[in-house]
Amino acid sequence: MLKIDGSPKLHKIIVLNPKGGSGKTTLSFNLAGYLASTGREVALIDMDPQGSSTHWANKRPPELPSIHKMPLESGTRSRGGHLYFQVPEHIEYAVIDAPAAVSAEELSDYTCGAHAIIVPVLPSDLDIHAATRLISQLLLVAQVSRRNGRLGVVANRVNERTIAYKRLMRFLDRLTIAVVGVLRDSQNYVRAAHEGRCIHEMPPSRVSKELEQWASVTEWVERCLSKPLTPRDMLRPKAAKSSAGRARRAWSTLIPIAAVLAIAELSMLLWFDRPTRPDWTAAAAPAAAIVTAQAEVAAPNAAIEPSSEDPVVDDSTSSIGERWQLSGVANSGDSSIVILEDRDSHTTRRVTTGEYFEGWSVTATGRDYAVFAQNGEEVRLEISAKSDTRESQND
Repeated sequence: MLKIDGSPKLHKIIVLNPKGGSGKTTLSFNLAGYLASTGREVALIDMDPQGSSTHWANKRPPELPSIHKMPLESGTRSRGGHLYFQVPEHIEYAVIDAPAAVSAEELSDYTCGAHAIIVPVLPSDLDIHAATRLISQLLLVAQVSRRNGRLGVVANRVNERTIAYKRLMRFLDRLTIAVVGVLRDSQNYVRAAHEGRCIHEMPPSRVSKELEQWASVTEWVERCLSKPLTPRDMLRPKAAKSSAGRARRAWSTLIPIAAVLAIAELSMLLWFDRPTRPDWTAAAAPAAAIVTAQAEVAAPNAAIEPSSEDPVVDDSTSSIGERWQLSGVANSGDSSIVILEDRDSHTTRRVTTGEYFEGWSVTATGRDYAVFAQNGEEVRLEISAKSDTRESQND
């Protein structure tokens, strides 16, 4: 168990990623440097055994705003193995560079009482896979609330001219989590680390592009810091105290976790094993458009569009409900997106309001239904109660 105590006004920013080399430490000390450069009293809690954040802070020039260093050894351990950090009372902001090896059960120790939780992700299939698992654990095990807007993703060390960057952005577009920044791969971060500075303390003429990219990150962080914590932000899920309790908890989380991981595996297969699929970019739907739990779960599959390699079936003479069932409804600007699932193959298709699909046109939608019309005939499809999982179960 982890416990970080300090002033009642203490604001905590957690930087998490289970995979090493994601730029977690670079993001942590740049955030700490930014807060210090604005005149705030900041502590940098370095929980990574490698101590890279502490090494950066030790190299910090004396003329720059001071940052209170709290390396891993500054914490105390109880007989039960609990780790405790006491932040000085005058410190009102703490950036926590979390270790890579954080189990799902320990995540709530880091997220409880956090004003901002940041997950850096690199443009590679292994990093995307690791980030997908982490986000599912944050939502389902640590029970971090999406509604409170304190969880954000930063695309890190990207090169916009590479295929890996495009793949990463397709993945991030489908998340139900805010993408708060896209940071390029730059030697300026190496120079800043070597000099004990953050990007905001480098000569502006040298780091103009980096400062432009960091603007969205710092704006999001400032919004999070300005919002008072709610009881949900202070939630620390307790482990079940009996085998019956463990069984109930496992049953309540097994289905959503399996669904998230299955979607992740399928998405990875589609994105990296079939790169030649036509009009792929046009098929992407912004994750912010999702308005129901069904749409959130089905969003990665919503990118599966008919292509030259898909069999074409002419079902225009049959009722659309005989082959397809409604899986989700999402909003996209002034129109709606209907997500259909094939009853036999369980593949999905996405249809926009007014668009013709196998001779049918979507004429009306609601939270859990869609109306299709063809030659004066109307068919209303509804999300079945069996598959209807409300957002409150996953939130």
